[in-house]
Amino acid sequence: MNKSKIEGEADIHISKQSKSIIYSVLEHENCENQRIPINPNVLTFRDSVLEYRYSLSLLCQKGNNQDKSKEFKNNLLMFYIFLTSYIVITITTSLLLYNEGNQKDELLITRLIILGVILFLGYSIAYLIFKSNKFLMKSKELFVVLSFALISYLVICDERVLSAIFSKDYEKNSQNHTLILACFLVMIRIVVFDSFFLFVVLTTLTLTSSIALLLALSTLSPFAILSDYLVLFIFLLLQTIDCHQVEYRARQLFWRREQEEEALDPMASQGEESDKAYAQINTEVELLLQACDKIKQNIKQAAAVIMYKDVKTKLKTAQTEIEKVKRGIAHGLAMHDVKLDGNGELDEDDKVFISEYCMDKISSDKARGRHQTMGDVREISPSFPFSTYGVAELDSVLFSVGKNWNFDIWFVYQVTGHSIFIVGKYLFEKWSLSTTFSIPEDTVDRFFQTLEKNYHQNPYHNACHAADVLHTLLYFLSTSDVIKNLNPIDIISLIVACLGHDVGHPALTNRFLINNRDELAFQYNDNSVLENMHIAKTYSIMNKQGCNIFENLDADDWSKSRKLIIQMILETDMMKHFEILGRFRARAVNLADLALENQDDKILILSMGLKCADIGHSSKILELHEKWTSLVCEEFFRQGDLEKQRKQQVSMYCDRDTTEVPKSQSGFIKNICMPLYEVWCSYLNNEEINKVCLEQLKKNLSFWDEKVKVRRSTALNVDNSVSANGNDKK
Repeated sequence: MNKSKIEGEADIHISKQSKSIIYSVLEHENCENQRIPINPNVLTFRDSVLEYRYSLSLLCQKGNNQDKSKEFKNNLLMFYIFLTSYIVITITTSLLLYNEGNQKDELLITRLIILGVILFLGYSIAYLIFKSNKFLMKSKELFVVLSFALISYLVICDERVLSAIFSKDYEKNSQNHTLILACFLVMIRIVVFDSFFLFVVLTTLTLTSSIALLLALSTLSPFAILSDYLVLFIFLLLQTIDCHQVEYRARQLFWRREQEEEALDPMASQGEESDKAYAQINTEVELLLQACDKIKQNIKQAAAVIMYKDVKTKLKTAQTEIEKVKRGIAHGLAMHDVKLDGNGELDEDDKVFISEYCMDKISSDKARGRHQTMGDVREISPSFPFSTYGVAELDSVLFSVGKNWNFDIWFVYQVTGHSIFIVGKYLFEKWSLSTTFSIPEDTVDRFFQTLEKNYHQNPYHNACHAADVLHTLLYFLSTSDVIKNLNPIDIISLIVACLGHDVGHPALTNRFLINNRDELAFQYNDNSVLENMHIAKTYSIMNKQGCNIFENLDADDWSKSRKLIIQMILETDMMKHFEILGRFRARAVNLADLALENQDDKILILSMGLKCADIGHSSKILELHEKWTSLVCEEFFRQGDLEKQRKQQVSMYCDRDTTEVPKSQSGFIKNICMPLYEVWCSYLNNEEINKVCLEQLKKNLSFWDEKVKVRRSTALNVDNSVSANGNDKK
């Protein structure tokens, strides 16, 4: 019983919905008139493609142009039943009248010939329509030709006209051709799908030709003729008006249906436009954001074709809600942000307790002097005595730190024997950080010296790499003016993060440490093992006597700095590369709502900057890029040698005997560096960075791709040569 009740309610709902659609067409024509791209005089779409699709929708099944529509088949059936019945009845009647002597020979022959031709023409048209789609699309025109033939017959073979032509009395057994004309025009209207223009043409032709001939040739009174056709005229006029309304509504509904289908289109073209020339791997978050964009776009397009104001309002509200969901996904609100003021039942003490023990502490901005932006800080020429190292020009060389993209840290190291100490000390002097944070000079010296000593003499992950990464990040920030939105706390934190991001690196990957059950992997639970170790080591160095450059920071500044340093270093974990890239791309590209004024956004931006700087050698000039590449490959090969010693499977690109360096570097740039740099440069939106960094990255990719081609070509030639020699020996 409940089921039948539900079904009954559903039927009522469907009925109301149907009435609503009819109402929308009848009552809203005025507001739709200007929007439909239609010629109001002849009722055809202005767009020829749209007109063709409309005709196709009438004549063919949806989605199958080879099969005729059910409505068209039914219309044809009715028309041909009427046509055949009329011709058969007319011929039969004529034969019966002839047998009775009431039909003249010439009249019978004329009718039989003309009706035979019309019947043949009618069925020939039907055959052509079902045989070829070309004729199907011209079916209306073909039926107009058939109509001309039948109308001509009905007008000329009217006994009143024939009596005048042959000077004989045929009117004694005359048929009512006026009624037949009316019936035939109604059937033609059906088979041409209420085509207003064609119906007007046929109606005008019928009335003018028949009245003109009768008035000219018939012996009947003109008033009798006009009175007879006046009824036909009124009937056809009403039919014409109705035909106009019906066709206009049909075209209106078709156009709206087309608009709705466009709104529900899955927008595959957008996906094609967003495809990059380089590999792009999306995270679940990005896919959810893309889904939100599609839903929002579909709602927006659907709203454009809906006329009800209340429904439009709801759809606009839905777009707003989708945007909120999208931002919530991108910001990770469901996982991170907790609002305490839910239903207003928490008192202030409970809020304080929960915020202190159950939530991350939110730092407040105090000590205004330390939170002024770097745009307000005047750079000074460091007074650091570089002449101690015997190079008076070192000042001018270090001036390039953060300014010259292709700054060579190896020159500084070769001259002084230091990298971290020199660059770190220079930047502290440049921005007066020691003065700002009340740090003794000897504390600064000890911290940087100790930090540098804790880097191992690895081929790649060494102190020079750390100093080069700091320079690269500063170039991004200063060239794009991001640095002007940073304060001294941010600057000192990012200096420490960059210079300490690989301290103590064992020249082995996280995966190697985890697979070999290393103590470090145990200590950090297999989660960003090296990155956590670098953070801990940096702070343990800072915690040593006379090395704590953060000693005079207040609690808020210390917490803010630590959070930034931790997050920046953790983001360098290549095992989480695509997750990190996806998160940034979601905010920078999908939402485009990153704001440096927001501390969390600032952390995200600086972390991404360090991540890009960490693999920055890939977009340096070829000389530097090749040098760093040889060093990183050597470090990988040493790990591969160790894996071979332990009888373990050698990690990809770590086998010095089989690794094709050009292929490995081409893949690394194409799949890792290029997507990362494209998103980062898109966010920075700086012409110089695009020209200097992104273009050089593409040049380096081309360099390795060319080497891959040469290597493959050489290998192919060698194989062919060996094969040829083998055949010669045979």
